[in-house]
Amino acid sequence: MESQSIGSMIKILSEAISQKVNKNGKEFNLTMQQMKILHFLKNQEGIKKCSQKDIQDYMKISHPTTVSILRLMQSKGFIEISTSEKDRRMKLVTLTGQEEPFVKKVLSGREQMERELVAGLTAQEQKNLRRYLRRMYENVTGLVDDEPAETYRT
Repeated sequence: MESQSIGSMIKILSEAISQKVNKNGKEFNLTMQQMKILHFLKNQEGIKKCSQKDIQDYMKISHPTTVSILRLMQSKGFIEISTSEKDRRMKLVTLTGQEEPFVKKVLSGREQMERELVAGLTAQEQKNLRRYLRRMYENVTGLVDDEPAETYRT
């Protein structure tokens, strides 16, 4: 792998992570993106109403992709989508409770993946890696994200 470009190596790693997470998610009939959305919604519970736009911004995906993923999750019974009474253009997304039996297992799998990714790296190397990945993201997108690098997770 040493002779491959950094971009190729990142793509290979991303695909390997996706394959592993999707394999583990088959038991729940969820893809990696769907699990990330469930995790996001779970973290938002009790804090505020979560809009479709909030999810789109968090996932950094397009509007049509967000709509497609959410419709599929709704058809599986994991979420409900409603229209805001204050702004009829806004779609609100809430959990149905169907995710409860396995949410701990999904979160545990996420934590395990994180441990595997950074195995053998010191705390300082992990901090540097997050900083480098954030800088690379900013270089590619032209966006400077105000979130701390620690919020970026797989």
